[in-house]
Amino acid sequence: MSRFQAQVNAVLDEELDELRERLGLRQNQRADLLREISALASWVVRQAEAGRSIEARSGHDVEALDSPLLDRLRESRNAGIVGRIELTDSEVERLADVLAGGFSPTPALRKVLSRLSETKRRPPKIRWKGGAA
Repeated sequence: MSRFQAQVNAVLDEELDELRERLGLRQNQRADLLREISALASWVVRQAEAGRSIEARSGHDVEALDSPLLDRLRESRNAGIVGRIELTDSEVERLADVLAGGFSPTPALRKVLSRLSETKRRPPKIRWKGGAA
């Protein structure tokens, strides 16, 4: 099992401790707390990606979960794969100039791009800095 160690500031540390206590977990159960928080966050993200809104209800009172991150997820889903790009007039002119000039990659770039399609090509090995275990 890998170990995860996050650097937190005092405010976040206090909030995590408060959540831990409210969920009835002991001091040494921080990994359990993070696992539970991660599971909840994953569910919320999946709902937002599916275009659903998350609401809390109490009688006639309804409060929607509002977050800029969730708004971006919903917008990206609604925008489709391409999305919408808005350019200023000067950006449109610059883009037209670039596209009119054509594309002629350097020999070095051509060589690098050709290696990407080789069947023998393997992704680089990831190496972690010492002491992160």
